[in-house]
Amino acid sequence: MKNVSLFKVSALVITIAFASSFVKAEDKITEKAQSTLTKPAKLSSFSGLIAAFDQDKNGILSQNEAAADQNHLLNVEFNKIDANQDKQIDEAEFNNYLEEVNGKITDLAKSTG
Repeated sequence: MKNVSLFKVSALVITIAFASSFVKAEDKITEKAQSTLTKPAKLSSFSGLIAAFDQDKNGILSQNEAAADQNHLLNVEFNKIDANQDKQIDEAEFNNYLEEVNGKITDLAKSTG
């Protein structure tokens, strides 16, 4: 069996979680919803996150930009990602968050396996 990177699995889990916040079961799939569904694949990297949400194109995601998109998971996790609590997420904070999530998944996998 081919080994799968735990980081890739973590990125997939995060992507699926983001995707689930875009569509509810009772929603009709509209053009806007269909275009929104392409975003989650980009959200497993900082460059994808910035491309999807950075409205002022300054390379940093502000809390207002995250809130404007109404992405529930991003808004819930924002303060966890924003380590220095300056109401902005930079690349280092995002990558540290992904590493933390990856570590938790690794620990969980070890404890159940």
